[in-house]
Amino acid sequence: MIIDELEKAADLLEAGKAGAARRLLEGLRRPKGFEGRWHYLLGEARRLKGEFRPAISSYASALSAGLPAAEFFCQTLINTAACHRALGMEKQAFAFASAAVKAAARSSVLKPEAELELAMSYRLMGDFRKAGTMLNRLLKSYLRGGDHAAASFILWALGGLYRLEGRYRGSITAFKAAESHARKAGDASARGYALFGLGGVSRVAGFMAPAEAAYVKARKLFRGTEDSFAKAYAECGLANVLRQRGELDPALAGYLRARGRYSEIGDKPDLGFVEWGLGEIYKKKGEFRAAMACFKRAARLFSGNAEFRGEVLTEISIAQVHYLQGRTAKADAEYFRALRKARKHRLHTYLESFT
Repeated sequence: MIIDELEKAADLLEAGKAGAARRLLEGLRRPKGFEGRWHYLLGEARRLKGEFRPAISSYASALSAGLPAAEFFCQTLINTAACHRALGMEKQAFAFASAAVKAAARSSVLKPEAELELAMSYRLMGDFRKAGTMLNRLLKSYLRGGDHAAASFILWALGGLYRLEGRYRGSITAFKAAESHARKAGDASARGYALFGLGGVSRVAGFMAPAEAAYVKARKLFRGTEDSFAKAYAECGLANVLRQRGELDPALAGYLRARGRYSEIGDKPDLGFVEWGLGEIYKKKGEFRAAMACFKRAARLFSGNAEFRGEVLTEISIAQVHYLQGRTAKADAEYFRALRKARKHRLHTYLESFT
């Protein structure tokens, strides 16, 4: 029966077998009377593989076709918001997260999850005070209830928030705690993402050995999974460490691997960071034309995706290339424009642009 096949697909997704679930679903060919559930499960398969734009499309089809229960409707809103957030689309993320909070008003299970996604959208928009207040309130609740998986996710979110605020000590502590709770929950994926966060903040804080160790551990955790986004993230993170240590050729190779993986899943903001990293390598090698080409590609990829830190880093790098090639007026204009943007969005990116 169709319903049995859909349940089988749901079980495969629960087990992290997104590819097998998608193949099963595609074999069913949008079963009549179950279209909403089918689109929702296909969206889940795509989201788990890091294919966020196709997942958004599937969730939209699920909402249009109708879902069998209110809980699926709310979960679809939450997951759609999460995909928009992953792509840096702040307005869409906020709109769907807000709708999810309203839809979950009477659900003791889904309400905290919807509120968590709303807090994440506030973080994306740069409202760190509101995001921090909501996240800490939810963290206390989950810790009281012994929900290690939820606590891990919130600590991961707080770690990222503290990094954006320049609070590196607090960020490192939060990411370590996130990994600890993920380990207690038996969630290897959450543990891997906590390690990504730990590697990133350790790097910009100048702790290169712990940064590399965190990325290596995370890469091993995702090696046998279907999470294409995580595999790309691992390559880019390790390349960042190598670049900052001056190991330019190995870093270049890592960025090129990351470029291929991010291109496959259509992740523009993260691909922008890869192009920025490549540009930094070419700049250090004195290959200014190649560097500028990468920085301009990065600027196009960041544009319109609410990745203001990436925009500021790129604009500062472009200013540096202009200056190195004798275009001082252009360099000044670009640099101070980047500075104004950073201050507008309450970022300290100009102080970490050397990393």
